[in-house]
Amino acid sequence: MMEAKIDIEKVRKGDHAAFKTFFECFYPKLMALACRFVDEQVAKDLVQEVFTSYWEQKKVIQPDNIQSFLFKWLQNSCLNHIKHQMIVDEYESCVRIAEARIAFWGESTDSNDVLKSVINQDLREIIELSVNKLPPKCAQAFRLAYFHDISHKEIAEIMGISPRTVEGHIRQALAFLRKDLKGLFLLIFLLCNIN
Repeated sequence: MMEAKIDIEKVRKGDHAAFKTFFECFYPKLMALACRFVDEQVAKDLVQEVFTSYWEQKKVIQPDNIQSFLFKWLQNSCLNHIKHQMIVDEYESCVRIAEARIAFWGESTDSNDVLKSVINQDLREIIELSVNKLPPKCAQAFRLAYFHDISHKEIAEIMGISPRTVEGHIRQALAFLRKDLKGLFLLIFLLCNIN
């Protein structure tokens, strides 16, 4: 069996022939694992990264079971890729909505009041996705202040908390939203100020 021919100690010392045998043994197994999570091209890239990283760190990596170690490493890489892709897809979806609205606005010869209303609704939906990630009291205070235009004093009465606590909740919400929405804040500012 090919695995018996692998000399990990030679791989650790930088022996290219030993690494070639190591690669040929584990590449199909790692590809089969990666393809359970991602498409084939991404799988190839992630498996290649595992081998490259292993080669670069071969002198310090000394697992008890090299196959389990490589599988775990690759599985974590796949999961990180999926998480990252979900964030990218959500961000790109939001940007596409905003860009489509901007393009439509630029081509429109009609009064832009209806368009502005549609843009504001889209932006509110994008913001609401982020607001839903906040702690409940923090989200409630933010919604009352920014979606319903209620003063801090009135919010304090509605929620049964002090105005200072309301301010704290709103500051926390704004800090989170700035981070969560990143580049969309400038876009939101520009779209909300269309004349």
